[in-house]
This record gives sequence, structure tokens and C-alpha cells, in this order.
Amino acid sequence: MGKTKSSPDGIQDLSLDVIRRKRIRIDHDDNRILELNTSDLNILARLKEAYPQLVSLANNAFKQIPEIEVDEENYDLITDEATAQLINALTEADTRMRELVDYIFDSNVSEVCAPHGSMYDPINGKFRFEHIIELLSNLYETDVSTELNQISARVKKHTSKYIG
Repeated sequence: MGKTKSSPDGIQDLSLDVIRRKRIRIDHDDNRILELNTSDLNILARLKEAYPQLVSLANNAFKQIPEIEVDEENYDLITDEATAQLINALTEADTRMRELVDYIFDSNVSEVCAPHGSMYDPINGKFRFEHIIELLSNLYETDVSTELNQISARVKKHTSKYIG
């Protein structure tokens, strides 16, 4: 609940800062602490906007990967101009994917959850960005459900005498 406090200048200060950010340690690493507001319902709008872009970026990145088999005899195939362009395209896709994942969660998720590799790395049959979104979304589902149940109980307490 917001707090009211009088300041020395006679102006009353009201704190509406009720957002509780959940702190999550990633992979038991104390240097990888993620902070999320897991009661932020606006995540749904951001996810709806950004997710199709993520899928498109991943699909386009993999379309650019040539079907070549690299061995000692054709090492030059991975050092040519086309490969340099491919690496540049994949790097740009990864950068944009990181921006979108951070946007969805309104936090530095990509830096904490994927400090190495790319957001389109495969993990358990999914792209890394999908894996991250799925795991973190579960936290939101749990917390939002708990909060909505509390709201429902409070409303029911006040309206039960009017509803037969």
C-alpha cells in the first residue's frame, strides 16, 4: 500500500511505488541475478508485439546458413566473403533478438540469462529465446494467479452480502 509522508517543505509526499521485483539467480551463479516485476500484466502486450518478430528473425537467420560440409579440404568455404556476410547477418539478428527479449520482460534478461552464445542457439529442441521466455513466463503465471486470487477474495468479502 502507498505511504504518505510530510516533507520539511510542507508538501505531502505519496509513494505509489508498490512494484515488487522478484530476484532470480540463474544457474546458481551469484553474478547472474535477474530482477523481474512478475505481476506486470503489460508483459502480455509486449509479448504479443515482440514474439512474431523473434520468430521471424530466427527463421531468417537459419535460412542464411548454407548447407556445406566443412573439413580440412574446404576450409576456404568458411573464410570467404559470403561467410563474413552470414556472420554479420547472424550477429545483427542476435542483437535485435536480445533487444526484443529485454523489451518483453522490461529487464536485462538477455544479458543475465544468455551472456554467451546467441538467442537462437538450440536448447532442448527450442531456440534459446523460446526456452527463456517459457521459463520466465511461468513465473509471471504463478505470481499473477496468486495476486488475482487475493483480489478476488477481497472483492468477494465486500460483495458477498449483496450477492445471494
